[in-house]
Amino acid sequence: MESEVTSYRPLKAEKEYLKLIAANVINRFGDSIDGIAIAWLMYQITHSAALMALILGLNYIPTILLQPFTGAMVERLSKKRVMVLFDIGRGLVVTATAVFYLLGHLTPALLTAMMLLISTLEAFRMPAGSAIVPLLLKPELYKVGSALNQTGSRIAEIVGLALAGGVVALLGSQGALLIDAATFFLSALIIGFIRVKEDLPEEKVSLKSTANSFLEGLSLMKTNRVLVVLLLIGAMINFFFVPLNAYGAPFIADYLKGGAETLSLINIVLVLSLGLGSFVAPKIKKISGKTQMIVFGIIEGVAVCVFALGGYLTPKLLQYGVVLLACILMGFGAGIINVVYHTAFLRLIPQDFMARLSGISTALIVCSMPVGSFICSALAAVLPVPVAILASGVLSIGLYLVLTRVKSLDAL
Repeated sequence: MESEVTSYRPLKAEKEYLKLIAANVINRFGDSIDGIAIAWLMYQITHSAALMALILGLNYIPTILLQPFTGAMVERLSKKRVMVLFDIGRGLVVTATAVFYLLGHLTPALLTAMMLLISTLEAFRMPAGSAIVPLLLKPELYKVGSALNQTGSRIAEIVGLALAGGVVALLGSQGALLIDAATFFLSALIIGFIRVKEDLPEEKVSLKSTANSFLEGLSLMKTNRVLVVLLLIGAMINFFFVPLNAYGAPFIADYLKGGAETLSLINIVLVLSLGLGSFVAPKIKKISGKTQMIVFGIIEGVAVCVFALGGYLTPKLLQYGVVLLACILMGFGAGIINVVYHTAFLRLIPQDFMARLSGISTALIVCSMPVGSFICSALAAVLPVPVAILASGVLSIGLYLVLTRVKSLDAL
């Protein structure tokens, strides 16, 4: 811990890791444009907050069911090759989605199927992306490396979100989708040029080897109490913030009386604050990771409550001011928490277990999200959207207050 680097300067020598960051940044740029188009397109197709929440919940199923096993499979495969192939696959699926929309055949059912297919491909790609980091970066650079990756990705998101409204207006939603597809292809090309030495196990991928790797990962996880606590925290955090994600477009349309440009503006502010929080995180030296997580988590929860209450305010200028201030606080707090969380994850897991534990942990963390989405779908018929968002903020504050009693996190 004492040897941990807090300056970004040493990363200049890590050329291969910088290529990975470049690929991630390009991916994030495309996704930010695509995200605005998909969210607005989904609401236009369904005209239902409940159906949107249901589709969002279904989209998490491949991650939960497949990623624990795909992570174990990836452990015996070339991480670089997996990333390249599945980036190309995602690009092809997004291209197909754009074509269906252009032809007027994109229904809620077909859009859901395409999203499920993309999530299935991501179930392979994500563990590989996590497992390649320790092969490219020294342990003492994990925190600044994670912070730079997240900061760069947030900047790309800001640019994408700033352009999203114009892109959709000029090129239509199909144009936004095609830009996203192009970023997947470009990401695959850049990753193809990464030079990395991978010592792969002699045993080939099979049902038996995948099962053994999965069980070994579970065994290691059960012996690491701090990791188990972190995973539970991640799952609960995701659960409490599902209403904010599921009801974002309906909240803006029905309570802020805004359109796609308002959704874009709010996302820009959130992402800018996330990037700022991520950038600042390595500079916070004298406060423990546990304290950072609790303090900024409470700030984040309070901000969610303020965001929800902003929907009821008048006049319009005050309403937007309060909502945007809440987004700044939410994003800044989340940016710091993300860096602390990911750095702890990299430190706690042995290099040869990274892919399988990444798959298992992601599935465990994400499993709370469809549960939250299905609950949101049911509540949408009986509760106002701001009330559901407010409740998630209050529950989040309660979670972080409970963390003050968890001794296992003192090691962060």
